[in-house]
Amino acid sequence: MTETPARGEAEALSIVREIVRRSGHEIRNALNGVAVNVEVVRSRNGRDGAGGTADSFAERAASDVAKVSALTNGTLAIVDAVLVAAAAGTLRSKPDYGNDAEIELLMYGDRASAFVSDVGRLAREIGVSVELKEQLIILRVLPEDRTHS
Repeated sequence: MTETPARGEAEALSIVREIVRRSGHEIRNALNGVAVNVEVVRSRNGRDGAGGTADSFAERAASDVAKVSALTNGTLAIVDAVLVAAAAGTLRSKPDYGNDAEIELLMYGDRASAFVSDVGRLAREIGVSVELKEQLIILRVLPEDRTHS
């Protein structure tokens, strides 16, 4: 069966939805960590003489905020790249026929390297691999059982 352009685009968008769903899950987890740690800091700072013990919770909250920032940057980079590729007519997908689903994006020079860097942490967190082969970037959605979420 040959893939029509409309079907290929629809399947690529389905893959992007899965990536965004998984990243949203991880963003919510990190934000929940921030909320919990901030409440602990507030509670402990309210007690007399407990200011020093709150430092570790504040550090963890800062780390969670950094994680949210990295996840958000990766998500935005993917959405931007997919939209640019769709508009240019260069967006390609390989749907999941019992294997990993993937999207292929053409990107050149520093833009490709920056994309891989922005998407790297997000990819590791949500079970997506990102691979750069010359100007071709391949995003592969790994099966749920190969992710930690």
